[in-house]
Amino acid sequence: MKQNNIRTKLLIVLFMALSAKAMASGVFKIMEGISDNRLKSTIEANVNQMISTFNETVQAGEKSVKLSKQNFTSEAIKELSAIWKSSGMTIPDMNINARCLKTPSGYQVRGIPVDVVEADSGEKRQELAVDFTSDGKISNVSIAIEMHRYDEIMAEQSSDMDYARKQIIVNFVDNFRTAYNRKDLKLLNSVYSDRALIITGKVLKEKPNSDITKMTLNNNRVVYIKQSKQEYLKNLEHVFKTTKYVNVKFEDIEVVQHPKYDDIYGVTLKQQWHTDRYQDEGYLFLMVDFRDADFPLIQVRTWQPYKNKQGEVITSENDVFHLGSFRILKE
Repeated sequence: MKQNNIRTKLLIVLFMALSAKAMASGVFKIMEGISDNRLKSTIEANVNQMISTFNETVQAGEKSVKLSKQNFTSEAIKELSAIWKSSGMTIPDMNINARCLKTPSGYQVRGIPVDVVEADSGEKRQELAVDFTSDGKISNVSIAIEMHRYDEIMAEQSSDMDYARKQIIVNFVDNFRTAYNRKDLKLLNSVYSDRALIITGKVLKEKPNSDITKMTLNNNRVVYIKQSKQEYLKNLEHVFKTTKYVNVKFEDIEVVQHPKYDDIYGVTLKQQWHTDRYQDEGYLFLMVDFRDADFPLIQVRTWQPYKNKQGEVITSENDVFHLGSFRILKE
């Protein structure tokens, strides 16, 4: 009788284990974009290993993630470890069917759903873009714009060159955004021109009886502060040091080629900035210079607040900076 009870308990445990395994059946697969079956299998195996590692690390309560050089390049391991210092990530238990994209340096898949642990409840679910070397090893992981918006941007190309540049610029924006999340001052220093124009809008509350109040419709106005690259990065370094995590999210992204200078692009998007101490929402504009196609640089960065503390819109879409807002002087 005792042996039967033990056997029954073992069967129950085995059944529960098999059931749990069946429930955790989410698998990443590439459905199109690559014909080399061996390479396709390598990429799928590496992504599935990444998913398992992410989820197991968070479930174990670990604050750092251990990644294998069998699946990742050394640089990818370094960058992901930096992201993990800000926040862990989990990938939902679901089947993920992806399209593989060819890039100048290898391959890429986009649209992998991820939950950022430290993000606010309404901002946790985001998407990843994963880059691979020519032999299928993961070379970069970035928090990406949504797949549907990527397809919309790429569908608007005017030429093969425009398509290639837009692919580069979307990847550039993804990495730019992820650099804030992993507090990567080195990368941010490299993507800003040494002579970049950086403008930040700030909402000021005026005294009820001041002259400025009489000249405006309400008690709020936006003051624009000009900073050098060095000033901006110094302030940013302080923010990184005094916050537990930084979660930056981009929405409504638009990419426009300059009508006169085909190597100048404007990127306009709505940015949501969240830290454990502060949050805001506003319009971000970047003027990106492609004269050196391998190393595009940000020549202009502007940020304008979307709403004031009372929830009133103070920057309409018509007031957002764009390519036409700046005079371009080429050397």
